[in-house]
Amino acid sequence: MKTQLFLSDFDGTLVNRDILDVVCGIKGKEEESHKLNMEFIQGKREGLPTLKQRIDFLKGVSLEEIYSILKKDPFLIEGAKELFTYLKSNGYITVLHSGNLVPVLSFYQDYLGIDYIIGTTPRMSGNIIQGVEIEDFLSRNFKVDGCQKIIDKYNVDKKDIIAIGDSPSDLGVFQLAGTTIAINAKGGIEKNATYSISEDLKEVITLLSNRIFSNENK
Repeated sequence: MKTQLFLSDFDGTLVNRDILDVVCGIKGKEEESHKLNMEFIQGKREGLPTLKQRIDFLKGVSLEEIYSILKKDPFLIEGAKELFTYLKSNGYITVLHSGNLVPVLSFYQDYLGIDYIIGTTPRMSGNIIQGVEIEDFLSRNFKVDGCQKIIDKYNVDKKDIIAIGDSPSDLGVFQLAGTTIAINAKGGIEKNATYSISEDLKEVITLLSNRIFSNENK
């Protein structure tokens, strides 16, 4: 059986809210975080400095405060649990990549049974977030680099890699995959996708069940 890899963006792809915006709301900074992110999507801001600014809103916030919000409502897009159940049962290696915080992504890793997460590791004092510095990011393209390491580890052929995302920040990861899916597309990313869907991640199950990743090709 071929090794198959599924690379998933997080905010706007797996969840229906930008979770960094949501948790910035703990400090009354949700709208400001959202504004900064939209300016990045529109090409008005650079990625890492903008991400740093948003994460720094969370200085003094505890992980317990964040998890309390996510346990009440994980903000999953329709079909997320079904999709990852399908992927696991069909032997896909799953990767969740995001600029969001590793502690946040870990919550979803456990919740959905995801194999790997790639995200931003904040500076911590115990369980209290202290922010992040530019040098804390492993590279300017840390999501792409992290996905590439997993691809290399399993020696996965590009045609056996599926990537899904919703915005231009996912284009680097899209270039690693043979099949790309845009969901609730923003910023023209659908022009660079093999398929475009909206609202329900169960549509991905249909695509994967009916195309080149069928049993006859394994």
